[in-house]
Amino acid sequence: MPVPVTISADGDSWRAELADDGGKRIVVFFCLTTDQRPYRVACMDSGWYPDAESLENVPEEQVKALFRSSGSMGVRLDFPAYGR
Repeated sequence: MPVPVTISADGDSWRAELADDGGKRIVVFFCLTTDQRPYRVACMDSGWYPDAESLENVPEEQVKALFRSSGSMGVRLDFPAYGR
């Protein structure tokens, strides 16, 4: 079972989890400090940790970079991509 990772960003705590969206690897960020924030989503390119089943071994700065490149779920159909 994938282990979620928690980061601090934008003044809140966020849980980051890997997911699959029609063959695209995405990271979904869930706000832990308020339910007023929508989920945030970012796509990962195919070369970025291709065998990872969770984000627990990904450096925190890279997870934060994914957060910075993310967009609110449901707002955009073309999720931002994060390159290595």
